[in-house]
Amino acid sequence: MKKYLLATLFISLLSCGVSDDFENQSGNPLNTKIRTLTVQDEEIQNGNATLYEKLDFKFEYSQNKLVKIWDIHNNYTEELSYVNNSIKNINISGYLYPQLSNHLFFKVKRNLFYDNNQRIIKSEAVENTGNYRYTTFEYPSADIIIAKTYLQNTFDGSIVWSQKSVIYLSNGNVEKVELWENTIPAMRSKVTKYEYDQKINPNFLIDVNRILALPEYSFNVFELQDYSQISRNNVIKKTKYTVDNNIESVSEIVNVHFSYQNNDLPSSIYLQYDYPGNTGLKVSAIYGY
Repeated sequence: MKKYLLATLFISLLSCGVSDDFENQSGNPLNTKIRTLTVQDEEIQNGNATLYEKLDFKFEYSQNKLVKIWDIHNNYTEELSYVNNSIKNINISGYLYPQLSNHLFFKVKRNLFYDNNQRIIKSEAVENTGNYRYTTFEYPSADIIIAKTYLQNTFDGSIVWSQKSVIYLSNGNVEKVELWENTIPAMRSKVTKYEYDQKINPNFLIDVNRILALPEYSFNVFELQDYSQISRNNVIKKTKYTVDNNIESVSEIVNVHFSYQNNDLPSSIYLQYDYPGNTGLKVSAIYGY
């Protein structure tokens, strides 16, 4: 399992998680709700798969809004509260995944703030006492979102760390995310580019502000728990680049595989890591609606 670490764990148009062209489809699949999600990891040995660990999520809604997600094995619970039809608070508790067997408890709390167009402008972490962590969101154009994350010393108010993610959208999908480090001058350190299918991304059915506030807890396999999950379609290829002197070099390519239902929603998603000695790891997400 040493190599298991490889798998560790726009807006105005998308603010309601839907778009007009999808709305007008007969039997609109975007009225469908995610009801269950199983995320499972299987170890591969000589072509044979053995279940290593899994999470079995259930989703609860009230007045068409997501209010609770929980794992039936008590490894994860998330509760959402709303003010004026917008998510105000997110509370998550459970045990760190991957490596659930280590039974490491964690807690995440977020307060969300909005502009007059109900676009998220701030996600505030409230679970830590020593440092104050928050992310601000800017919308310089319809196709760009800028997320700036800060870590502030609560005693003297100084910023001890910060970084910026520039999210580029095209046709309703996140095309590219640039990560900028807070240096003088600021510089790009990483770039991630995405390619998509033409089917509906299950996370697109979730409030986009929930995904922006906590992309690392998107409802998908770990590799896709990122800003790409505000996209309307499913990521089929994720290419990671390192940047040195503004030159991009490929560091990793991840191919994602899907099975689909008749309503253009995926029934399952999986990716596989192959290691020497005919060993590997298969990570899957299985959706129920």
